[in-house]
Formats: sequence, structure tokens, C-alpha cells
Amino acid sequence: MNADSHRYLDLLEQRITLLGALAGALVSAQADVVGFDMDGLEARIAGQQRLCSQISALDPELDRVQLQCAAHLNLSSAQTAVAPSETSHIPEALARLRAVQSRVRELNAAHQALLRRSRRTVAALLNSYHSFAMTYADPSAPRSSIGEIV
Repeated sequence: MNADSHRYLDLLEQRITLLGALAGALVSAQADVVGFDMDGLEARIAGQQRLCSQISALDPELDRVQLQCAAHLNLSSAQTAVAPSETSHIPEALARLRAVQSRVRELNAAHQALLRRSRRTVAALLNSYHSFAMTYADPSAPRSSIGEIV
């Protein structure tokens, strides 16, 4: 395996690792939403943004090396200089990459659905609160004790 193939495999492994971490962050964020842990959710969102930035930064290098590697493999296979075992790790890594991408896509769709349902629940609670606003006192308003009422 040449240097381009090694670099390509290394970049694939990095992308797989980052996507796996993103999948974990999505699962944790869902738990934060269900548990009403807004501080935890905000921290997860920040972590997701960092992971997405790292993945985006990795993509141009991955594309560049992929093109170089593909050109080398085509040239080498035409010359029958590359043994099949040298490139056997790349298809395996690509299969794992597809699997983790599919997992992130599924988790992202589930997370979006959860957020949509949460938004509807909050809207319903706010409507309920507003409809009974004149009946109940504002819980954030300062209260006076019974002895202070004149």
C-alpha cells in the first residue's frame, strides 16, 4: 500500500471516529431533551457543532487524497503492480463509514422529530398558561406576605 492509500485510510478512520462521536452526542442530546436538562442540551449542541466543524475540515483533504489514491490504484492495477491484499482495508473502512453515516442520519431524523414534538408540547403548555393567566398569579412576580396586604 502506498503513502496515498495509507493517508486515505487514515482519513477514513478519522471521519468514522468523528461520525461515531457525533452519533453519541445525538443520543446524549436526546436524553437531555427528554430529561429537560437544558444546560446539558446546550453543551451537547456545542459539542455537535465542534464535531461537524472537524468533519467539514477533514472533507477537502479526504477528497484530495481520494482522487490521488484512485489515480494511483487505476495506474497500478493497469500495470498489475498492486496486490489485492494491499487495498483490502479500504473497502472495509468504506463499509464502516457507510454504516456510521447511516446511523448518524437515523439519529438525526429521530432527534429532529423529538425536537418538533417538544416544540408542540411547549406551545401547548404556553397556550394553556396564557388562557389561565388571569386566573393564576404570575409565578415570577414578587409576593407580599399576608401582613403586608392593605
